[in-house]
Amino acid sequence: MKRRFDFILLFLFVILYLFGVLWQFSAGSVEYLKFGEFYTFKRHLIFASISFIFLFVSIYISKKTLLFLIKPIFFLSILLLVLVYIPYFNQNTLHKRWIYLFGLSFQPSELFKLTSILYTSFVLTRDYLLWKRFTYLLPLFLYIFLGVTLILFETDLSTSMLIYLIFFLMILVGTYKFKHIIIPSSILILFPVAILMKEEWRIRIISTLNPFKYITNEGYQVAQSLIAIASGGLFGVGYMNGKQKFDYIPLVSKDFIFALICEESGLLGASILLLILFLILYRGLRISLKVNDPFLKLLSFGITTHLVLQSLTVIGVNIGFFPVTGLPLPFISYGGTALLINGIEAGLLLNISRYVE
Repeated sequence: MKRRFDFILLFLFVILYLFGVLWQFSAGSVEYLKFGEFYTFKRHLIFASISFIFLFVSIYISKKTLLFLIKPIFFLSILLLVLVYIPYFNQNTLHKRWIYLFGLSFQPSELFKLTSILYTSFVLTRDYLLWKRFTYLLPLFLYIFLGVTLILFETDLSTSMLIYLIFFLMILVGTYKFKHIIIPSSILILFPVAILMKEEWRIRIISTLNPFKYITNEGYQVAQSLIAIASGGLFGVGYMNGKQKFDYIPLVSKDFIFALICEESGLLGASILLLILFLILYRGLRISLKVNDPFLKLLSFGITTHLVLQSLTVIGVNIGFFPVTGLPLPFISYGGTALLINGIEAGLLLNISRYVE
């Protein structure tokens, strides 16, 4: 029986959106002083508004409709991952991560994050749940491996690792049979091998271990991020008063927005953000545990894991715990495709909360 959705969870997502708007405005002030306009902030505001609309639409999408759409959008997302390698759709010679069409750009790997969670939930609670045979998992393994490999060859190691880790955790929770996770756990070993084979990724890890030693080159971003966080102290230097955003930290509105939050609101602001993430983790897993439908149970687990795991990874990058990844902080960082997908995921989680008994 459907009930009202989780209003506390919605409130938590709204706070994250507000964090994004506030600190994108602060980061965008540099652009205004330089060029006389808030170009990035305006775009963030537009994407955040559309994302919020997607959130509410997703709350009321029926399970029947969702199940009908899963296969088409999953295979469409794989097709889009292939299209980034075709020059007609991607004019960016440095990074093959976006599709450019009609003046708009779209990052297929963000869509694949969501569709891989949807499709994994679908397969594990349909064919596999009926027969619990390993053979029913093989096509799923192959499709996910294909998607992750395509993203890896975009030189987007962090996104491919994140998607595969979420998939692995869903297999672990969804099958609860050790013999069924032998193959997916073996594939995890390929990621360290890939890192060893690419010099750029090796250097990035080495510079993260001692960013101030490499402050003039590879360690520059992390070192500046740590300076920003240390400058914030307990209560921060004050909203809009941060200095590191003035070109000291490259891509502050994307990869290092957490450092800006820490600099301007201090440990207090960072603690509030971490508390919100902890509460989302708690409410999301609570939904997963209490809902009876196996598909919705696994889907809510996958979405919660994605939102929290990615947030903690980005925070880990900003404090020098992980190498620079390029992942956006959900709901807060600048990035149109990511914001839209975050809105859909939040809406689906709220949707599932209506089925909690």
